[in-house]
Amino acid sequence: MTLKHIFYIGFTGLLLAGGGSCRKTETLDVDMSRYNVDNPQQTELDNWITGQLTDPYNIQLVYRFERNLTDVSRDVSPIKLEQVKPTAEAIINIFLKTYEKVAGPTFIKTYTPKQFVLYGSPSYNSNGTITLGTADGGRRVVLYELNDLDFNNAAQVSRKMRTIHHEFTHIVNQIVAIPPEFRKVTNADYFEDWTSSDNTAGDAQALGFVSRYARSQYTEDFAEMTAHLLVEGQLWFDAYAKAGGDDAYEKLKRKEALVVDYFKQYFNINFRDLQYEVAKVLREEYNDNSKSFLYALQNNLIANPLVVDFNAGIHYTEFGQSEQFAEVWDAVKSGLGVNGRTPVNFNIVFLSSSVMQIRHSYTNAAGSSFSAWYDFNITVDANGDITFERFDDGTNRAEYNNGRNSQVAAGFKPLNDYLDGHVFRGDWIPESAGPRNYLKFGGFYVKDDPANYFYGKF
Repeated sequence: MTLKHIFYIGFTGLLLAGGGSCRKTETLDVDMSRYNVDNPQQTELDNWITGQLTDPYNIQLVYRFERNLTDVSRDVSPIKLEQVKPTAEAIINIFLKTYEKVAGPTFIKTYTPKQFVLYGSPSYNSNGTITLGTADGGRRVVLYELNDLDFNNAAQVSRKMRTIHHEFTHIVNQIVAIPPEFRKVTNADYFEDWTSSDNTAGDAQALGFVSRYARSQYTEDFAEMTAHLLVEGQLWFDAYAKAGGDDAYEKLKRKEALVVDYFKQYFNINFRDLQYEVAKVLREEYNDNSKSFLYALQNNLIANPLVVDFNAGIHYTEFGQSEQFAEVWDAVKSGLGVNGRTPVNFNIVFLSSSVMQIRHSYTNAAGSSFSAWYDFNITVDANGDITFERFDDGTNRAEYNNGRNSQVAAGFKPLNDYLDGHVFRGDWIPESAGPRNYLKFGGFYVKDDPANYFYGKF
């Protein structure tokens, strides 16, 4: 039976050193009965596994060392007992419950693997890589390298959960095959010897692959795409795709669309809901700040403008808006209206992690359309407090010159003063938009006054 593998570059060598000048012998105080699989005694840990995993999900968790459940030609070590429960909790929270919430209990009981096998060390390969996990016949997932996993380190937890989502994707692909269109997107660029120096991370990215390993074959490509979209998240993916160049962006976004459609068409799973649930548990249970609006702002991951349009934005009717900010916008309308102008909307463009641009659209008395631009420095302190400070570097461009017009500047002054005069927090707001609108809306609220906010749509 063929095993599907996911690898990670990182093992560079094993240094063995020995000397014969001194040898010390002592008795090792190791209770091997704790690992013995021959008639093991039921422990408190076993009872917890039964109650949390086996009974509700019909899944067996094998943590006592069993040599025949991995490649017998490789040396691997058992998982430390103190690592078993947090590993199981991560499997339950980040994998099982997220799918259960979005796809339903029938899906999770029907398609999830019935056995998870845990090992403490990596499984080392002859080509200098290590195996992080395998999926065997759709019924078993084997996880390695668990002894050094720090569950207080969100990046380490995400990496391990990416392995699980990768392996589960192989399982669903055995139920419903990957659509042929997916392979065609980058068919000429698959590269079996993916660890070669000819396949750098930059090469893979520029060719439209989400990782070096994704180039090895199209089945791994699909699993890597799914796992990265779920665990690393949409903001990370969009920034990665954009950084690869126009050709890479087009290919990666095409693959993304095919992954999203696959889960919807064949399993009736809303992939965006699934992304939201994975991001939520990583953020709330494992303190993964990389899923927050603030992290996206500070790391320049917000690629699209934030559109604030009270005229055409039906979401303001559905989800509401801040009364305090509505007063600010009414003041803008009154100020511009003195001279026959009417504000239409404004876009917030994040030029970098430290500069944003407010792009106003407005009309004059004759109905002609104009734009006025204003720039603001963004400062974020150690507590996540955000301040904006308007600046004018004198750029000679029509949109900036329109903003400098005394009548136009007076009209937009209430909004500029609002931004200049408060300390803000940023978030994916409004909360009432729910998971189906995750990453579609974002904005800022006044610190210690969450009812005073504004938001827009990306």
